[in-house]
Amino acid sequence: MQRTRSELQAMTHADLVDRVLELQDMLREGLAVRESLHAILNQVLAANEEAVLHYADLGDDAPDEELEKKRAWAAARLAVADPPGAAKRRTHED
Repeated sequence: MQRTRSELQAMTHADLVDRVLELQDMLREGLAVRESLHAILNQVLAANEEAVLHYADLGDDAPDEELEKKRAWAAARLAVADPPGAAKRRTHED
């Protein structure tokens, strides 16, 4: 739960420490999920290596359906290679 600055300032030291520890646990869980998804995506890319290479080599003059697949595989490769960069890219595209 997000709190305003005034709510945080009103909290006791013990409450703030509890909140920080809770946030650390949430961060650890999130990183574990990201690591798991990263490993699975690596497996998907490896299992589809031929398709990944095919779409990576396509030019921008390919049919729309092919370009859509090219972008999807490129996004998957970026997510594996640079998860924070992929998240930033998705944010800018939305």
